[in-house]
Amino acid sequence: MAAIDPAEKRRLFERLSSVREIVFGVQDGVLTTAGVLCGLSGAVSQHSQVALAALASTAAGALSMAAGAYLGTRAEAEVLSAELELVGVEAAAKPYTVQEGLLDELCKEGLSREGAYRIVRLLSTSPKALASTAEAKMFGLGAATLGRPALDGIVMGIAFLVGAVVPLLPYMLIPSRRYDLGGALAATALTLFGVGYFEGWLAHRDDRWRSGIRFLAIAMGAAAAGYLIGLAISPLGATAG
Repeated sequence: MAAIDPAEKRRLFERLSSVREIVFGVQDGVLTTAGVLCGLSGAVSQHSQVALAALASTAAGALSMAAGAYLGTRAEAEVLSAELELVGVEAAAKPYTVQEGLLDELCKEGLSREGAYRIVRLLSTSPKALASTAEAKMFGLGAATLGRPALDGIVMGIAFLVGAVVPLLPYMLIPSRRYDLGGALAATALTLFGVGYFEGWLAHRDDRWRSGIRFLAIAMGAAAAGYLIGLAISPLGATAG
C-alpha cells in the first residue's frame, strides 16, 4: 500500500476548496440570467434588446460576484490570521494554558490521559508545533481555512460567466420567440442538475443523480420562491405609484 503524500494531498485539498465558488458562481449565473430573460421576454418585443440586456447583466454580475468573493475571503483571512497570531503569542507566553487545552482535546478524542500527556509534552519541545496543533485541535483553524482571496475572486467570476452563458446561448441561437425562452429554461435545468451531479462525483457518491436532482430542486425552488415574492409585493408598487 502506497504511503500518503502529504504535499500532494495538501494540493488536492487546495484545489477542492474552490468547489464552493464554482458551485455558487455557476448556480447564480444560470439563475440570474434565466431570470433576466424571463422578466424581459414578456416586457420587451425585440429579441436583440433582451439578449443585450442579459449580456449587460452577465458582465455586471460577474464583476460583482468576483469582487464580493475576493473581499469576503480577504476579510475572513485577515480576521482568522489575527486569531492565529494570538494563539501563537499565547503558546509562547503561557504555554501551560495551551498545553492544558490541547491535553483535554486529545483526551476527548479517545487518548488516555497518560498518552495525551506524552504527546503534549513532546509537542511542547517546539513552540511552533505546539501552536499549530493547538490551532487545529482546539480551534479548528489552520492555513487551509484562510482561503486565497485573489483565486477565489477569479474562480467565482469565471464560474458566474460560464453559468450565465448557458441560458443565454439557446436564447440567442433560437430565432423563434415561441421556443427561445423554453430552450433557455431547459438548458438552465440541465446545467443545475449537472452541477449537482458533479458535486456528487467529487464526493465519490454512488447516487450522483440524486445529488443532481436535489441541487436542481433547491435552486429552482429558491428561484420560484423569489418569483412568488415578487408577485406578492407587486401590488404594493402599484399602490405606491
